[in-house]
Amino acid sequence: MVIKNRKFYKLLILEIIAVIGLLGYFFIDSADVYKLFKGDTKFSTQSPSCNLHVSSCGVDMLEFGSFNFDIEPKNIPLMKTLTFSVKTTKELDTNELSLHVYATNMNMGYHRFKLKKISKNLYSAKGILPTCTVGGMIWNAEVVFKNRGALFTFKTR
Repeated sequence: MVIKNRKFYKLLILEIIAVIGLLGYFFIDSADVYKLFKGDTKFSTQSPSCNLHVSSCGVDMLEFGSFNFDIEPKNIPLMKTLTFSVKTTKELDTNELSLHVYATNMNMGYHRFKLKKISKNLYSAKGILPTCTVGGMIWNAEVVFKNRGALFTFKTR
């Protein structure tokens, strides 16, 4: 009788662990967990009047100079290859910058890109953003260097 009780409790513990694991998988946002481990990043935001459909947008990154972010093509189509680029006013001691793109009004995933150094002050990456049947998506693009970030917002149809 004692052996059966041990087996029962072992199975019960395994089932509880499995249920907690499944709940964690479905209810915990991986982007939040990622941000928890990477530490605090201080963000500066673009001017609200700047429109990435018209021109690049700039953000002052204090000791790192200004970051000017651009997306081509200007109509920012979904499910087509986009070119993301950042021009800096100061030369940075890195060969790549991190770019994180995510929708703010619906979970469309957390997209990570590496902006590779193309020339002295120019970084670029290519990527595709997913489409949504609802439309009218508002996206954030975070360009991160060390503990500083530049936050850019744009809309897609």
